[in-house]
Amino acid sequence: MATTSFLYHTQGLRGYRQLRTEYRGGAVYNHVELPFDRRKCRACGAGSHELTLEGCFERTFRALPVGTKRQFVVLHGHEQLCRRCGVKRREPILFAEGKRRQVKAFERYIVDLCRIAPIKHVATLLGVSWTLVKNLFKAHLRCRLKKRSLSSVRLIAIDEFSIRKGHEYMTVILDLESGEILHSEEGRSADSVIPFLRRLKAARAPLQAVAMDMWPAYLLAVSEVFPDIAIVHDTYHIVALANAAIDATRREMCRQLHGAQRKVLKGTRFLLLTGGERLDHSALPHLERLENLNRPLYQAYLLKEDLRRFWQMPSEEAARKFLGAWIARALATGLKHIVRLAKTLRAHRYGLLAYFNYPISTGPLEGLNNKIKVLKRQAYGFRDIEYLKLRLAFIHESTPAFAG
Repeated sequence: MATTSFLYHTQGLRGYRQLRTEYRGGAVYNHVELPFDRRKCRACGAGSHELTLEGCFERTFRALPVGTKRQFVVLHGHEQLCRRCGVKRREPILFAEGKRRQVKAFERYIVDLCRIAPIKHVATLLGVSWTLVKNLFKAHLRCRLKKRSLSSVRLIAIDEFSIRKGHEYMTVILDLESGEILHSEEGRSADSVIPFLRRLKAARAPLQAVAMDMWPAYLLAVSEVFPDIAIVHDTYHIVALANAAIDATRREMCRQLHGAQRKVLKGTRFLLLTGGERLDHSALPHLERLENLNRPLYQAYLLKEDLRRFWQMPSEEAARKFLGAWIARALATGLKHIVRLAKTLRAHRYGLLAYFNYPISTGPLEGLNNKIKVLKRQAYGFRDIEYLKLRLAFIHESTPAFAG
């Protein structure tokens, strides 16, 4: 038979008296009541000596399982008439929240399980509904998020990821120092970013720099709310632009050339887009043929490789001179896509040079994208966008786990 101490230590029932234990349908029902000297008026807080018990009620609550046995707590409660304030109400239930049908310890157990397992598995294990588990975990995450402070945010990164097919995106903002996703919003427009930036400003956050790509909407949003902070365009996106320009140039030449010149371009995509330090010796003869038969594309390849040296410059001044010289060489090639790349870098040169004062990037955010993809696959998509945003806010705490 369960005791009062057992219920306190396993179910968190503090101050309740054990009446009896009942075994029914393979489950254990623990009947409890609140001793008279522990009672208080819910309206004015008067003690038990000013209360009169009138009427009874009974409520059953799901409790923490013991082994494979389901446990329930059956409360034998009373109506309380307060002689001080004249209010007649049911006694307060100390071990459950509001009108919920679970003890607090059981809800905490659900939250702990949700940190390491999908909702469906938690619901199946405990024999409760999927909706109950999700709503409890969602409420827990919402409560934690409200307590998060923005007053110390200094460096952030902004990027987007796809939430479903059809070019539907969600913008995410990451604190580069804590690793927390501070904000997520559907779309990738300025309106997806500006409300959060205004919250940062209202919190008097000492924001110093933002890492992002060259998406105009993000640039506009940051410039509108924080016109004086540094905007940093990092290595990842710039090299990706250079690779895109090389690939577009190669495809255009393939369409225009014939015979031996076109043949030498076959199979060069991987060669042209791979960093020089990662190529093995077997690739060198192909590069030599490319140099001899298609000098313009080989020059574009050398420009792409040379651009990667920009982030290795010893100072901002050296980087400024290097970038100016690189842009001049790129413009001189006359290749449409390389010229367009050079003009883009010239227009965003301040964001490139800002790297030497704030060496930050969206790399950590790109790394979190893998966790986000795993989260989406485990859930087979999210119908509740608010719940997805809450999961993203704490995704830095989770470790993707797989069977085996």
